[in-house]
Amino acid sequence: MIPESRMIDIPGYRVVRQLGRGGMATVYLALQESVDREVALKVMSPALLADPTYGERFLREARIAAKLQHPHVVGIHDVGRQGDYFYIAMEYVSVGPVLREDGKPRDVPFTLRVVREMARALHYANSKGFVHRDVKPDNILLREDGSAALTDFGIARANDSATRMTRTGAVVGTPHYMSPEQARGRGLDGRSDLYSLGIVMYELLVGRVPYHAEDSLAVGIMHITQPLPQLPPEFRALQPMLDLLLAKEPEQRFQDGAAVAAAIETIERRLERGELAELTRGHTGSAPTLALPTVRPSDSRGRVDPPTRSEPRIGHIGNVNPEPQRSSRPVEARRPRRGGAGRWIFALAVVVLLGVGGFALWRNQDKLRALLPRTELNDVLARADNALARGQLSGSNDSARELFESARVIDPDNDIARAGLRRVGEALIAQARAATQQRDFAVAHARLADARALLAGGAAVEQAAAELKQAETANTEIGGLFDQAEAALTAGKLVEAGGAIELYQRVLTSEPGNAPALAGLRKAGAALAAQTRDLLVQGKVDEAAARVEVIARAVPNDPVLPVLRAELTAARTSASLALDARLKRAQELLRAGRIAGDGEDNALAQYKAVLALDPTNAKARTGLSQIAGALVVQANAAIEESNPTVAERLLRQAEPLAPGSADIAAARGQLRELRERLDIAASRPALTPDQQQKLAAHLAAADKAAQAGNLILPPGSSAYDKYRAALALDGSNAQALAGLQGLPQIARDQFNIAIGQQKLDRARDFVDTLEQLAPADASLPTLRARLAEALLDEAEQRLDQNRPGEARRALDAARNLSPTNPRLGVLEQKLRDPDRGDG
Repeated sequence: MIPESRMIDIPGYRVVRQLGRGGMATVYLALQESVDREVALKVMSPALLADPTYGERFLREARIAAKLQHPHVVGIHDVGRQGDYFYIAMEYVSVGPVLREDGKPRDVPFTLRVVREMARALHYANSKGFVHRDVKPDNILLREDGSAALTDFGIARANDSATRMTRTGAVVGTPHYMSPEQARGRGLDGRSDLYSLGIVMYELLVGRVPYHAEDSLAVGIMHITQPLPQLPPEFRALQPMLDLLLAKEPEQRFQDGAAVAAAIETIERRLERGELAELTRGHTGSAPTLALPTVRPSDSRGRVDPPTRSEPRIGHIGNVNPEPQRSSRPVEARRPRRGGAGRWIFALAVVVLLGVGGFALWRNQDKLRALLPRTELNDVLARADNALARGQLSGSNDSARELFESARVIDPDNDIARAGLRRVGEALIAQARAATQQRDFAVAHARLADARALLAGGAAVEQAAAELKQAETANTEIGGLFDQAEAALTAGKLVEAGGAIELYQRVLTSEPGNAPALAGLRKAGAALAAQTRDLLVQGKVDEAAARVEVIARAVPNDPVLPVLRAELTAARTSASLALDARLKRAQELLRAGRIAGDGEDNALAQYKAVLALDPTNAKARTGLSQIAGALVVQANAAIEESNPTVAERLLRQAEPLAPGSADIAAARGQLRELRERLDIAASRPALTPDQQQKLAAHLAAADKAAQAGNLILPPGSSAYDKYRAALALDGSNAQALAGLQGLPQIARDQFNIAIGQQKLDRARDFVDTLEQLAPADASLPTLRARLAEALLDEAEQRLDQNRPGEARRALDAARNLSPTNPRLGVLEQKLRDPDRGDG
């Protein structure tokens, strides 16, 4: 505990003890004396005064936030300034942050309730125009009644510009909960807070955040580039909701907190009904089943089976009674009577039938005549029919034409002979057309002449004559096309317009069976096959595939096709494996932060190599977009560190990868603002003698505090605050910048000294200090492990001394530092030994 003398003095408040400290503020438990009320007093670091506009903006934002009145928002009672200290007096929430100290997961009902309450709080704040910007477990506090409350509304926004003033290399903020648009430096709305709430939900369920990396910048890049995190299988029912909270683009997320709360309430109702038993930790649930109602058997139309009935008989289809209805009337009484009118109608019908029959006999006299005994005419007609069936149409005494004409000599009005001659003419036209198709034009002309004589012309004859003329003209054109195709083949012009394949195909369109054209196509296919193999050797798989398709269209039955397709498949497999290997390597390099640079062992070079082989590769194009996003994140970090040269270089690398990117445009705007600020700072007048004296005093006090190990405490007089005060006077002061950069090493050195002296509480103070100065410091895991081991040694000693109370405190402290240490279980068992008394 910090001594009372090292605490601040704010009139109207009596400070009781320190509750916690962050990079920008210290929180105390205090008594508001005017109303005798316990409050959490949050005091901002004087270092924030390096921004001359900070004070005014802080007071304005905090006073607006004080107007937020919601059951799940920590209330603000008072806002003010005392000297160099800006403070906020807030509702004191006694239980503490929502995340357990040991980091163990929370159960599903608790998690859902907290996320629902926070979603409603965020919805309320967003409706008032507030974006929180720093939703994380530390800012979600539990009251004694179990309800959750969100704190630090408006403060994150007030601190926004101050975070850009850091010079130590530490990233101010909470990158593990940062939305992709926040990592990119975009403008934010309430959907960014919902993304952070999704990360909190994941951590409450699983016990850790989803994205881990060596430094804060890499974590920010992972929020942009990595796939959506997947919950363990037992929480699969919650995955769809988490996906909607953590969508990379704000448009694809829940659009407001009310929608999130409604979705959770639906899940909670299902839990109450026992439908999601699988969400109960440690139990495996099965999907609920629906009980179907009993259905009566039905017929093919879906009707319920009727009572059994006998089939109705013909004449009684519509009668459900199988017995016919009998009448008591005699049969004679039911028979109709015939009168005189009936007899007249019958006579008229007979007359009509006789007339119709006589006309039919006259109309079909020739056919009836054929039924009479054979005569010479019948013999001629029969021979003519046989000749017509054999195709012996004209040109001899036994031809169909000659025989039908002989029959007409015997009987000039014979309809059968007239019809036969018409059939001969039609058959001659058919033979003429067949000869035309076979390019036997002389025969075609002879057959058309005979048909014209028999039929006296007519539309059918003229149509066949036109076809013959068109075929003769086409034959002349085919000869020319074939010659052109042969010349193109010799010149190696195969697939282009006017090439051999197109010309051969035009010949075959006019004459499908043209043998020379078919042979020419086979030669062209062989030449294409040779070209295809050359392309495969060069690794140009897509071009080779296009050549194979040309061969398949031109010569579909070419025996080389199956061989080429097999070679193409093998080449594709080989190329795919090579591309997959490059894509995998690119992803590994991207995750490792090796984004761009000289040589090929960086993500940018790997993605470009993939696109050189496959210009349309979607994964590689997505990878370039991710690299552009990562470069923009790095550029924004350089801008925050006031390094315009590095930022300019990074943005120039990103621009060709994502033309027209809104993120790049926004970073360009921030870079312009930085250059303007630097120009203004460069033109700032020299320090006055009084300012130089203050600067020297700040630097001397900072060096003295650093040597004493007072790195971040007490507020206002610590080394960190004094160096920042010096930078407020001279933003480029080398001694202050070097002093800030050296504080993490001092913390590590002081830790080693404290461990060697067995001053474990002091060692823990320096671990906390290092976490605040450089949260991504690579030595932190080692320091925590060493301190945990020392605490476990102390716990074991206290057990041997029969002092279990002290052993318990040391054991709990070690568990917070290293929850997976195997010694914890052994010592826990010793501590639970019932024979051991409390000393």
